[in-house]
Amino acid sequence: MSSSDQPHSGGMTSPLTAAASAFILERGPLTIDELHRLALERELTRARTSTSLRTSLAHQSGFVQRPDGRYDTAARLLRGSCFTTRPRRPPSDGVLWLNRDIDPLLALGCGPLPLKPGGEVQRGAGSRLTWVGPEGWLPDVPAGELLALRWDGSTLDVWVAQDVPAADSAAAADARSLLAAHASARHRDRWTFDDAPPLTETVLSALVEDPRLFAQPLPPLSELLPLPEHLRPTDAGPPDSEIGRHEMLHLPLPGRVHRELSRRADLLGEHVTEYAAMLLGAAADRVLPPERRPHWDVDEYEPSYGNVVGSTRWGR
Repeated sequence: MSSSDQPHSGGMTSPLTAAASAFILERGPLTIDELHRLALERELTRARTSTSLRTSLAHQSGFVQRPDGRYDTAARLLRGSCFTTRPRRPPSDGVLWLNRDIDPLLALGCGPLPLKPGGEVQRGAGSRLTWVGPEGWLPDVPAGELLALRWDGSTLDVWVAQDVPAADSAAAADARSLLAAHASARHRDRWTFDDAPPLTETVLSALVEDPRLFAQPLPPLSELLPLPEHLRPTDAGPPDSEIGRHEMLHLPLPGRVHRELSRRADLLGEHVTEYAAMLLGAAADRVLPPERRPHWDVDEYEPSYGNVVGSTRWGR
């Protein structure tokens, strides 16, 4: 398997960054100077300083910089973590349709992932992300039941999850609170791995703080941090004359409003424009206009996700 196909390289093709990933997997988190020294010893670089390596790692979504400045990798942080998802139908054809429940595992890279029982799983053809594998790689799970996937650092294990805590349990509430805190942090400082999807960034950052956060199966990420489905319009759909028709609305927003929308959209795994459009659609269909108040009575938004991810609203 070439370095570009290694499942633990985060999809990187540069020999230097692939080697840096391997160093961290072998030795644990390393400083940029330690990585540069190892690269010099292996004759992977002739650079006299670590500047070029630092720049390279800053643009790789598979690397995470820890609070103490050491570099870590998504593959190492995800080692031992388990993510669950609910297939819409029994996956009897060996195809797992991917959604944001297992987004963090996509940080392992585009190459084939070795399976624990043997064989490999790889991305399927087509525009919709899927995983396909050998016959029998997916257990026979009824539609809507939980499927668990765990990366052990070298292979992917898949099984039917049992005795998973409810979405309104203390364990789920604790995970939800930690993920919300790390989602909020994205807007206080710019992250070094900007190419990673916001939800993946949030999970990796939370794993730096609590490496065992997903050691045991929890409800799917879409249930821990769900989309506000009950805010969506309840009608059967738009009239035929409205299908495919969109109007552009250019609307100036106060900075505090845009920051709050961005925070919530990132936490829910949505683009801010799509999230804002969804809220406007919901407001037009279902929400009564608020009572007008003097502008000086309007409070600043608090940087909190309590009303977005509260278990009393989202628990299943």
